[in-house]
Amino acid sequence: MPTLYLLQIFWMKKVFLFLFSVSPFLLFSQRGSFSGDLQLNASLFMRDSAIGANNTPLYDNLLTGGESWLSLNYQNQDAGLSAGLRLDVFNNSNLFDPNGAYSAQGIGSYFIKKDLKKLSITGGYFYDQIGSGLIYRSYEDRGLGLDYTTFGVKLDYKFNDHLFAKAFNGREKNLFGTFSPVLKGLNLEGDFGSKIHFVPGYGIMNRTMDQTSMDLMVASINTYPDSLKFVPTYNVFAYTFYNTLTYKNWSWYAEYAAKSHEATVGYDGKLHDKTGSCIYSTLSYSRKGFGITGIAKRTDNFILRTSPNEILLKGVLNFIPPVSRQNTLRLPSRYVPATQFIEEMAYQVDMTFTPKKGYRFILNASNIGNLDSSNWWQEYYAEVNITKSKKTEWDIGGQYLKYDQEFYQNEPGSPTVFAITPFVNLTHKFTKTKSTEVQLQYQNTKQDFGSWLYASVEYNMAPKWSFSVSDMYNVQPNFDKVDKGLNYYNFFAAYTAGASRFSLAYVKQVAGVNCSGGVCRYEPAFSGVRFAVSTSF
Repeated sequence: MPTLYLLQIFWMKKVFLFLFSVSPFLLFSQRGSFSGDLQLNASLFMRDSAIGANNTPLYDNLLTGGESWLSLNYQNQDAGLSAGLRLDVFNNSNLFDPNGAYSAQGIGSYFIKKDLKKLSITGGYFYDQIGSGLIYRSYEDRGLGLDYTTFGVKLDYKFNDHLFAKAFNGREKNLFGTFSPVLKGLNLEGDFGSKIHFVPGYGIMNRTMDQTSMDLMVASINTYPDSLKFVPTYNVFAYTFYNTLTYKNWSWYAEYAAKSHEATVGYDGKLHDKTGSCIYSTLSYSRKGFGITGIAKRTDNFILRTSPNEILLKGVLNFIPPVSRQNTLRLPSRYVPATQFIEEMAYQVDMTFTPKKGYRFILNASNIGNLDSSNWWQEYYAEVNITKSKKTEWDIGGQYLKYDQEFYQNEPGSPTVFAITPFVNLTHKFTKTKSTEVQLQYQNTKQDFGSWLYASVEYNMAPKWSFSVSDMYNVQPNFDKVDKGLNYYNFFAAYTAGASRFSLAYVKQVAGVNCSGGVCRYEPAFSGVRFAVSTSF
C-alpha cells in the first residue's frame, strides 16, 4: 500500500504539472478548449424519532453533511489530446454508509488520452465495459455512492471500419486509493452487414489477487470443517461472447459469459470453490405504433469482485443488467428487486402500442426467481397515456407486485409483500412557459409498513423556476411494524440560470431500498433539508 500510495502521488503531480504547464498556452490558443462541471449536495439533518431518523452521528451530533465533485476537462482535437481532473470532497457524508459520516478530500479522478491515428492511449482513471458488462464494467453512480472506475492504462485500436479492439491493465478504485488485486482485459468487436446487420464481440478479463487478500481468505477457509476446505486460486478468468443481430424491424442481442473456478461467498456466508456462468438476451420488434421487447437472463454464481473478502457493494467488477421495469413514480418504485449474482432466473416482456392518435398503451410483466423455480418477484404493470388535447396530458395506470422482502432485504421472518398500486397523473400547460403536474397514487398492501397514499403538485415556470409539494401518508398502517400512520412531507424549489441549477428541499423520507439499474442498497429514514447545485461550463 505505501508503494501504491507513492505512485499515485507521483501520477497526481505529473497531471498537475502537465495541466499547469500547458494552460497558459491553451488559454490563448484557439486549438484547444476547457470544459467542466460541478455537482454539490448538502444536507441538514433534523432528528425525528417518530420515523426512525435518529440515533446516528449525523442526527445526534454532527447535524450537517455533504459532498461535491468538481471536474475540469481539456480537449484539443487537432492534436488528438484530451485530459481531465476531478476534485472530490466529502464532509460528514452519509453517501457510502447511510448510518455513518465520512470526511475526506482529494483528486478523485484524472486521465490523459492521446489519439494516434488508429490507436488511442488512455492513462489514469477510465470508464468502460465489455459487452453489456457481464464480465467487466467500470462505471459511476453517485446516487448510490458507487465509483467502480479503473486506474491504469487502456488501449483502443481500430483495425478498419469493421473491426475494433481494446485492452487494459489496472486496479479498481477504492475511495481515494485502489484495491490491490490487478485486472487485465481484452475485447474484440466487429460491425458487419447492411440489410442483415450484426455486431459480434468477444471479451476476456483476468483478476489476480494480492498476497494480503489471499492470506485473509485462507484464514477464513482454515476455520471450516475438513469437508468444506479447499485450496483457493489467485487468478480468475472470465470470458464472454455476444452479438447484436438486426434485420428489418427485428433486433436480437444475446450474450453468454462464464468464469473459471474461484472462491465466492454463498448464501451461508462461507467461501465455496465454484465456476460460474450467465446468459442474457433481449429480442425486440418495432413498427409504427407498436413495439415489443422480451428479456431473459439466467445467472449461476457469477459474482466478480476484486477479492472474495469484499461484501455488499464493495469491489464489484461486473454489471448484470436488471430484468424488471425501471419505475419512476414514487409508490410503484417503492419495491425494486436487486440483481442477484449467486443465482437468478428472470424474464420480462414490455409492450407499447398506439391504436389511434392521442392514445398510447404500455404493458409490462416480469418474473424473477432462483434456478429451482422458487419465485422472489412478480410485477404486472399497465398504463395508458392520453394526449388528445395539446394542453392536457393524462397518465392512468396500475401495478401489481409480489416482493420477497425476507430475501431481498435480508429481514428474517418478514412476510412477502403483495401490493396493488393504481395511479393517475395530470399535466396541464397554461401557457408555453407555465404548467402544472398533479400526481395521485395509492398502494394497497397489508405487509411491511402497510398501505400508502401519495399526492403531489408541481408548478413550473420555464425556463427558470419549479416548485412542488407532496405528502406520502401511511393511510392503513401495519401495526406489527409501526405504532401509527405518519405523514412524510416534501417541499421542493428549484431555480435554473443557464447551465446552472439550484434546488432546496425539505424532506421526510421513509426507510426503504434505493436502487439504480438493479444495484440496490438499504437506506434508513431521512428527515431534514437538502440543497443541491449542478452546473457545467
